Amino acid sequence: MKHIVKKTVLASVITAMGMSMAYADQQGTTPWLVRVRLLDIATQKSNDSGLAGGVPTDSMQVGGRLQPDVDITYFFNPHWAAELVLSYPVSHSVSLNGGNIGSFQELPPTLNAQYHFDSMGKFTPYVGAGVTYMRTFNTNLISGLGLTQNNFGPDVEVGLDYALDQHWSLNADIKQVFINVGVTNGAGGTFNLHPDPTLFGVGVGYHF
Repeated sequence: MKHIVKKTVLASVITAMGMSMAYADQQGTTPWLVRVRLLDIATQKSNDSGLAGGVPTDSMQVGGRLQPDVDITYFFNPHWAAELVLSYPVSHSVSLNGGNIGSFQELPPTLNAQYHFDSMGKFTPYVGAGVTYMRTFNTNLISGLGLTQNNFGPDVEVGLDYALDQHWSLNADIKQVFINVGVTNGAGGTFNLHPDPTLFGVGVGYHF
């Protein structure tokens, strides 16, 4: 039974890759698209109350910022694609009741499945959904506060590509990430911080 399943999965992968290459050959490109974007990361002021009532609800916020990113997209056919979003470490300030209480860094790779609609002239809209993995490090918060290191959360996106020619395109993209970060102290108290960032991105893409 296991051999049958493995053969079925392998056959599906080979078929998908064959369809992808056939589509790309028709377009005069490969299935690979690489984009570079500038992101405006807008975070929410949202947290649970915790640490024995010492932190009121919705009093903490992770600071937003501008950040470049690179995404790699692979097209299985004209409509379906997988997108991997990469970035170098992102630095965030953290505030409590408007006052700075420290900072941390994080890596937020995102993997999405995308559906690209039929082109409308030079415009091609798309939607997507997937998961974001956020790993925090270099945490420097007051009063011995710390953050959980490994955090996963779902995300959704909508975007639009504008073709300049066969290879180059302009891109606008909005992603909404739903993610929690655990805040701890040395005494074992804990609560959740909900940055839930909205990512507004504009950039340029190259279809190989």
